[in-house]
Amino acid sequence: MHVIDTAGLRGDDQASDEVERIGIARSWEAIAQADAVLFLHDLSRVDDADYRAAEADIAAQWPPGAQVAHVFNKLDLVTPAQAAAARARWPAEAHAVSLCARSGEGLADLRRLLLDLAGWHAAPEGVFIARARHVHALQRARAHLEMAIAQAAQGDAVLDLVAEELRLSHDALAEITGQFSADDLLGEIFSRFCIGK
Repeated sequence: MHVIDTAGLRGDDQASDEVERIGIARSWEAIAQADAVLFLHDLSRVDDADYRAAEADIAAQWPPGAQVAHVFNKLDLVTPAQAAAARARWPAEAHAVSLCARSGEGLADLRRLLLDLAGWHAAPEGVFIARARHVHALQRARAHLEMAIAQAAQGDAVLDLVAEELRLSHDALAEITGQFSADDLLGEIFSRFCIGK
């Protein structure tokens, strides 16, 4: 996951100099290429009409199809009602999280939101263990396939041994996917080969 902290956004007519205008243009370029955008809101300015208008102007310029998540910061400076009112200004189905960067409140929610936006789904056993288990299953599958190839390469190959190695390889892969049964494997074999006694 690559996170890019862009320059603040505002209209070109509000930029104070050429350097700021270039920074804003680069921000929009980064946003156009991003898989997801975190729109940071300052809850301490929730009642400022100019600030709300600027946010609406920014939102109107999002590229089509942009996946935007709203991050409402400075939760410690507002009441729960003000925080709820700020969130209510944006679509209900939008990804959103409220937090206080100073105290750390809500940062765990932000981490979960980022993982969700990246398409990550937690496994009960944890990421590292799942990956290690998958690697071991792939190593076993490879070893069984190599045995099947070696058996098949022999001039007097015993097809039962080849089939057993293929089944064991399949079982190892099924530990990862869980989507392909032994019956599926047999169906695939019989659909492609004419096997008889």
